[in-house]
Amino acid sequence: MKKLPTTLILMSTLGLSVQAAELPYQQQYADQMGAEAPHKTDLTDATPNAEGGAVYANRNFSEFSVVSWNFAPSPTPLIFNESITPLNNDEVLHLEGTNTDGYIVVKDGTIVKEYYAQGMYKTTKHAVYSVGKSYTSATWHNQLLPVMDKTVSQIIPELADSIYKDITVRDVSDMRTPTYWAEDFGDPNSPVVLSGSATGWDFKDAQYEQISFLNSLTRNPELADGDWYYVSPNTLLLDNMGSELSGKHAYEGMKAFYDKLGFEYISNTVANLHGQVSADGGQSYTLRDFVKLPHAMAADGIVNGKEAISQTYIDDVFTSNPEKTAAFKNSAYGAALPMLKFYSNQWYVVDEDIAIGMGSFGQFIAFNKSTNVAIAKFSTYKIGQDFEIAANDIAWLIEQVKSY
Repeated sequence: MKKLPTTLILMSTLGLSVQAAELPYQQQYADQMGAEAPHKTDLTDATPNAEGGAVYANRNFSEFSVVSWNFAPSPTPLIFNESITPLNNDEVLHLEGTNTDGYIVVKDGTIVKEYYAQGMYKTTKHAVYSVGKSYTSATWHNQLLPVMDKTVSQIIPELADSIYKDITVRDVSDMRTPTYWAEDFGDPNSPVVLSGSATGWDFKDAQYEQISFLNSLTRNPELADGDWYYVSPNTLLLDNMGSELSGKHAYEGMKAFYDKLGFEYISNTVANLHGQVSADGGQSYTLRDFVKLPHAMAADGIVNGKEAISQTYIDDVFTSNPEKTAAFKNSAYGAALPMLKFYSNQWYVVDEDIAIGMGSFGQFIAFNKSTNVAIAKFSTYKIGQDFEIAANDIAWLIEQVKSY
């Protein structure tokens, strides 16, 4: 992601609302949600921007992915209580002005706010993009926490000659690897383009599985060891390590975690031909299921009276040190988003009680563990990385998660 202009930092800090999106959202629906799907062949092609098909693709990832894994609802679904109050005018202005597809607030296990844009319903699945990173971290937390000080090559020997060989699991989890990563979709040799075949987003090389892809990544000469830098393949690596340590296929690990969270609807994720998942952002959930991870984090990890997430993991997410905090603050993200304190276990930490997950096109989850409040938001910004709207959204969501 690129650095925000100072004026946008100020706007995000003040929490000012965007009054209207550049492209009216109703027009996006008229253009993209008709009877005929956009003529796209894969996710890389289908999700460049809202005008080019992202509104449709965000709700239909399985139609464009190479392989789609579907997950049945949990045998013990978590059904939230409902005491839903109408949105006020300010909430409506913000949600419509940020191209919101769905928005939900859960307080003490009760839905108190719920909003769906045209064409959305509580059973509609929506892409979560990089919020999936927070889900992947939580999915494998029992396997990864005990080995945070081990190196990647100790867990996956096939990466002994890669850029990751001497990097610790902790640094992979906290995005502190000197890996070259550029999201230049116009360059066919860019890592993000090459990753499409490895994650199942497109079908260009049937032999390109994730370990081969991770071995192909190189060092970023502009980064020192321990610098903070956003590298999506780090999450693919976490998923592969978690699966290796557990002795379970990634599908089995994800299904078991969704069952613990109490998913009540069908969910799915993008995968490749080698049985490897797009753990860095290929997941699609309904809104009521999307909010269940932050709900569990806010509720001391307890879902339906049982532990879904360990308190050790929750504590670890909120644990930092001066070096870790400085690494994030000195990064482009830290400079652009001063309301975020540090990054830990694939979460952005705001303070001692609040953390958020965020992804392209305006996907967010947030929770406040001091008040047992969880929020989730689906959006389809006009472009995937619209930093003006995103900064405003982040500031507004932090304000909301503090207000209940």
